[in-house]
Amino acid sequence: MESEKDLDEQDKQELDHPDSDHAYADEPDEYGPPRRSILFRLVALFTALAFISLITLTYLPILNLPIVELVSKSLHYKKNIDDQLLQAVVKINVVSRKKGSSFAVEQKSGTGFNISSDGLLVTNYHVIEDALNITISFPNGNIYSAAHWSGKPEYDLALITLNKSNLPTVPLNMSKPPVSGDQVRIVGNPLGLNNIVVEGEVKQYLTLKGQKVFSIVAPIYPGNSGSPVYDRSGKVVGVIFGSLHRNDVKNDVDLGLAVPITDMLRFDSTL
Repeated sequence: MESEKDLDEQDKQELDHPDSDHAYADEPDEYGPPRRSILFRLVALFTALAFISLITLTYLPILNLPIVELVSKSLHYKKNIDDQLLQAVVKINVVSRKKGSSFAVEQKSGTGFNISSDGLLVTNYHVIEDALNITISFPNGNIYSAAHWSGKPEYDLALITLNKSNLPTVPLNMSKPPVSGDQVRIVGNPLGLNNIVVEGEVKQYLTLKGQKVFSIVAPIYPGNSGSPVYDRSGKVVGVIFGSLHRNDVKNDVDLGLAVPITDMLRFDSTL
């Protein structure tokens, strides 16, 4: 996952072009130029159809990518979600030091969400880790440079300040953690897309390196790091930080992993 933590250990086709049969060559017409035979036209037609079929088969795998279904479902879900919950979700672009190098830099991106009209954004620590410069893109097209950022690597959470005003915000649910079976929505920027909405269900709580996190049965892709997890009341209850693939007895299960939003209380000097 781009800016995600890896949490799971675990022809060419030949086109046959039939040659024209000279026994059916065009014959002269006393009133004008030679007329093309019906057979010649049929051969040309079938050749064209065969070529189109080859091109379709060559690019058909693209149509099978999850991106098609992801966008389709997102458009459906957006009809039933408060626009404010979309407008406050941002794309975070980071220029950071490349690990293992003193001079090389790299670019990475993730998702975040704004919780203050003055510009206070929540995301994952691994998204902004070793950052030299951070820019924030809002869905309305506005782009801002981050003024300051800090993080808690032990919780994989980070805060970014913008020092702006009148920015769209989302509320946090600091009092009622989600429980197994709760229906939730996730808004993020996976696979290079913007403001994609998916729905899922809280599965269970897990303990990773001493930290309590919860899993969600929902499609999570590269770029979803830092995505807010909304409960049915439209409040943030978690922050996506990774994914987990499990081999179930009956089938394979892909899970999203989220840090409870209550862990943001670790930044008690800010919240």
